[in-house]
Amino acid sequence: MSRSIDPPAWIRGVLIFMLPLLAVWIWIDGQTYDPGLLDFSRPGGSAADTSWIPEQMPPLSRLGAVRYFTRDNLFEYVNGHAESYINAGFKELWVAEYGSKESGSRPQLTVDIFHMGEPMYAFGMLMNETPANVKTLAVGTMGFDYGQGIHFIQGPLLIKMTAFVPNLPLETWAGPLAGRLREKTGKTDLVIGFPALGEVVETRFIKENYHGLAFFDNVLERTFKRGDTIFQSFLLSGSPSEMAQRKQALLDFLTRDKIPYTLVQEKPIPHLVVHDPYEGDWFMVEHGTQFLGIFGMALEPLEQPLKDFIKP
Repeated sequence: MSRSIDPPAWIRGVLIFMLPLLAVWIWIDGQTYDPGLLDFSRPGGSAADTSWIPEQMPPLSRLGAVRYFTRDNLFEYVNGHAESYINAGFKELWVAEYGSKESGSRPQLTVDIFHMGEPMYAFGMLMNETPANVKTLAVGTMGFDYGQGIHFIQGPLLIKMTAFVPNLPLETWAGPLAGRLREKTGKTDLVIGFPALGEVVETRFIKENYHGLAFFDNVLERTFKRGDTIFQSFLLSGSPSEMAQRKQALLDFLTRDKIPYTLVQEKPIPHLVVHDPYEGDWFMVEHGTQFLGIFGMALEPLEQPLKDFIKP
């Protein structure tokens, strides 16, 4: 049987002498803690470079550090629907709060800046979150006034300005902020190339599986009203190789599912007509690296705007 080996008496004495010194050092270090480490009500890390985010929204000043979120911790701030942002292309988020510099001042304004990866994705998130009959604003690429808040897009950025007190000059602040963000993102504005098919009722962005078609993703859908008829149009863009693959995938799908279709090659408007037993007849016009599809309206009443669309 092995026997225990006790340390020499002098080592035991040194350790006993050091214990009170160690306790005093721990107590002193504890008095210099960072309160932010224990503020669990304000999640999110700090962003490395925030020089492009305004220090002031006169007369308000930025309060504290800009908070920073990624795909890994977005749920801490956008609780309950972070997944919808991530699925829509979200990359990162900056959150800045503004208020009076007086001690203990609460935020009067929050500015959330979502980087959605692409201008199309920012547009899609903006449109998907915007209810009907909201006032539009000429700010950034596109904006909406919610009364106590303004949402707009600038390039790949989705910006939400939310007021917590009445009568803040949100629109006055939004214009310079959009200009500042444009300097950061460069000229990456969204171009929406729908022809003038009628009165615009609604515009939406569908990221994937448009009308159940797995090969139709990142689609812009616009609802038009022409006379008494309301119909949908979709716009799909991509590189020449991507569009060729999508077209072939559509033809393969129609053939496999035995859905009749007709390829009309005659001018002035070559197009594909799909005789869908579920959706009804719809047609698609191809122009360069874009597909324009129409549901719920015949081609003939739209002939002139479609001719304009396919002009070289």
